Amino acid sequence: MIDAPPRRSRLMRALLVCGLVAALLVPGVVWWVGHQATVEASASTGVPHCEGTEPRTVTDSLTEFERAAIPLRAGFSCTVAIRVVNHSDRVVTLGDVTVPVSGPQGGGSFQVTHLGGVVVPTDDAVDAAVELDWSLDPGAEELVEVRVVFRGGGCTSPDTSIDVDPDIEVRSLLASHDLTVADLPLFVGTADSSCDV
Repeated sequence: MIDAPPRRSRLMRALLVCGLVAALLVPGVVWWVGHQATVEASASTGVPHCEGTEPRTVTDSLTEFERAAIPLRAGFSCTVAIRVVNHSDRVVTLGDVTVPVSGPQGGGSFQVTHLGGVVVPTDDAVDAAVELDWSLDPGAEELVEVRVVFRGGGCTSPDTSIDVDPDIEVRSLLASHDLTVADLPLFVGTADSSCDV
């Protein structure tokens, strides 16, 4: 009977250690499973549909690849669809969508007014950003439309190419991953977008 208290004490310590290990391990495993799902999403853009300007292709001087380009003509508007595909076996959520230097205070001669059908807030932000909170089932795809218009008060010198890479937040379980869309068309300055006098 002398061994009973130490045995009970060891058992309690062992259970406490097991409980702590489980408390630390379970969230890590849940995060890992969610992370694997978020990194298996992909995004690509389609051909821009425009009014008031004619999209064209330009050759990247570093890679020699051709890319779509949108000349910045006065009064133009374009819609570019970003196709997001969930290649994982888990449901993911599309969260924040951010297009750099394309918000109300971006400064260039183009502005993103809508992302996924949601109006971009007209605040003092340089980036265009909205929260979508769209659920995407395994194997499913969703189109996130980007509406771009001419910004009359902006400046983009003729023949200057501006490359913007939107980010789409992809979430699953405890994990979050920013999916960068690297093939959005370039925005190319014209005489209409110039501030040179």
